[in-house]
Amino acid sequence: MMRANVKWLVVVILVVVLAVVFGLAGNVALPSGSVSPQQESSSSVTHLMYPPTFDSGWMDITDKLGQSFTLTHDLNTTEALVDVVGRRRLTNGDHKLFFGSTIYIPAGWNRTYKGPSWGRSLVQTGDGGYAIAGYKWVVEPVNVADFWLVKTDAAGNMQWNKTYGGADLDLAYSMIQTLDGGYAIAGETSSYGAGNYDFWLVKTDAAGNMQWNKTYGGTNSDVACSVVQTLDGGYAIAGRTSSYGAGLSDFWLVKTNAIGNLQWNKTYGGTHLDLAYSMIQTLDGGYAIAGETSSYGAGSDDFWLVKTDSSGNVQWNQTYGGNYAEIAYSIIQTTDWGGYALAGFTDSYGAGDYDFWLVKTDVTGHAEWNKTYGGTYEDIAYSVVQTDDGGYAIAGYTKSYGAGDYDSWLVKTDLLGNHLANRTYGGTDDDRAYSVVQVDDGAYVLVGDTQSRVGYEELWLVKTDMADLGYESFSVGLSMIDFNNSTITFYRGRTDPYWNYVRIRIWTIQEPTWQYGDIDMDGFVDDADLFILARNYWKTVPPDTAQAQAVASISAATTTAVATVAVVLGLYRLRKKQTIR
Repeated sequence: MMRANVKWLVVVILVVVLAVVFGLAGNVALPSGSVSPQQESSSSVTHLMYPPTFDSGWMDITDKLGQSFTLTHDLNTTEALVDVVGRRRLTNGDHKLFFGSTIYIPAGWNRTYKGPSWGRSLVQTGDGGYAIAGYKWVVEPVNVADFWLVKTDAAGNMQWNKTYGGADLDLAYSMIQTLDGGYAIAGETSSYGAGNYDFWLVKTDAAGNMQWNKTYGGTNSDVACSVVQTLDGGYAIAGRTSSYGAGLSDFWLVKTNAIGNLQWNKTYGGTHLDLAYSMIQTLDGGYAIAGETSSYGAGSDDFWLVKTDSSGNVQWNQTYGGNYAEIAYSIIQTTDWGGYALAGFTDSYGAGDYDFWLVKTDVTGHAEWNKTYGGTYEDIAYSVVQTDDGGYAIAGYTKSYGAGDYDSWLVKTDLLGNHLANRTYGGTDDDRAYSVVQVDDGAYVLVGDTQSRVGYEELWLVKTDMADLGYESFSVGLSMIDFNNSTITFYRGRTDPYWNYVRIRIWTIQEPTWQYGDIDMDGFVDDADLFILARNYWKTVPPDTAQAQAVASISAATTTAVATVAVVLGLYRLRKKQTIR
C-alpha cells in the first residue's frame, strides 16, 4: 500500500513541476506592442515584435536598372534575418515580386599580361581566381619561349607567375589544377628529353614552385596537347608522336603514376597523319581522345574520336566529316548519359572557308546532330564547355566578324546546338581565344592572346558580361548578391519595372527557434538554421529585462522541481530498505 502511495506522490509532483515550468514559459513572450520603424511598417514582417537592428527606410533606386548597389549596415554579423520589400511607387503597397528571380549580370573585363606571351589553357581555381598556362618569350638568359604559368585573383589581377624551361623552345598547351591544390602543365620541350621535341609534364605546388618534371618521347617529335589527373591520382597525357606508331604521326596516350613515372603508353593511327589535340577521362574510367585523321574517314582530314578502356585499349572509334578538312580541337563528355561533344572547324560544311563545327554524339560515338556557325571567312573553334543550362559555349576566333583581322569569338547554343547568341572580342589586329570556362557567377572567361594593344602578342584574359550572350530576358526583379558583416549588396534587373523603391530591414538573431524559419536565408529551414539559433540562444535575452528574469525563473523552478523529485525518490528508497530489514 505504501509503495502505491509513493508512486502516486511522485506522479503528482511531476505534474506540478510541468505545470510550473509551462506556466512560467507562457510568460516568456516578447513584449507586445506596435513596431516603430523609421517609416510606416511593412506587412511582410508583422510577426516580428521588436524594431529591426537596421532599417534603410524607403530608397529610390529608379536609376539602378542593370546595376548593383551596396548598403553599409556595420552589424558585424551575418546571423540575421533580412527582409526586403519593394514598391513601384511610394504610394503603392509593398510587394516581393520576382525577388531573387533576376540574374545578376556582372560587368565584363579583360586583362593583358606582358608579352610577347601566348595563352593556351585556363582553369578557375578553388579560390575563385584563375590559372593560365601558355608560353612567354624569355630574353634572359636565352632568347627563347618557356612554359608560363600565371595565377590571378577573381578580377584577373596577377598574383604571381612562373616560367619553366631550358635553352630551347618549351611550349605549354594544357594545364589542370591538381587535387593537392597545385598544377600540372603539359606541352612540348626541345630543351630536354631524347628527341627534337618531347612530351613534357611539369608538376608544381599551389604557389607554382616546380616539384618535379618528366619527359616522354623518342628521337623524333612528340607533342603533348592535353593532360588530365586520373582517378588513381596519376596523369594521362595525349598528343601526337612521330617517334612511335604506324604512320607519319599518330595519336599518343601516355599514362603515369602520381609522380610522373611512366606506367604504359599506346599509339593509335594509320599510315598518314593522325594528330590528337584533346583528351578526357570518361565516366567508366577509360579515355576519349579527339583530333584529326588523314588515315581514315571521308576527306583529307576528318574529326577523329577514339574511345579506350582504362588501360588504353581501343573500344571503338568514329570519324566525322565531308570531302574536305575537319579538325577537332576540343572534346567533353556531356550530361546526357555519357555522350560526347566535339568542337573544331569544318571546310566541308557551313557558309565560309572554315566554320565553327559542333558535333554531338551518343555514348558509343554515333553522331546525333551537328551544327556550323560562321560567316564567309575563317572561323575556327578551339574550346567547348557544356553550360549550366545544358547548352554549349564554344570559343575560338573569327575572321568573318568583329573589328580586326581575327577576333576572339564566343558562341552560345541551346542543348541541341541551336544558336542563341554570339559575341566578338578584340581590336584592329589579331586577337584569338583558345580556351573557355563557365565560372561560378554564370559568366564566361576566355584566354588567348591579343596583338591589338601593343602590336605584338600578349596573353589575354577576357571575362564576359552575361548580357552579351542574350540574358536580357531574365532581367526582371531584384536579387541579394552579397551579405557580409558590414554590407549588403543587391542587383536590379535591367528591364525591371517593379522595384523602383526598396526597403531593407535586418534583425540580428534575438529570439528562439519558433520566431524564425530560414535564418541563414538559403531558402530552406534546416539544421543550419537550428545551429545558428542554438549557438546564439543564450545571447538573445539582454540582462535586466522581464525576459531574462522569466528565463531565470524557469531555470530556478526547473532546478527546484528536479531536486524535489530527487528527495522524494530518495525517501522512497530509504523506506523500502527499512521495510526489507
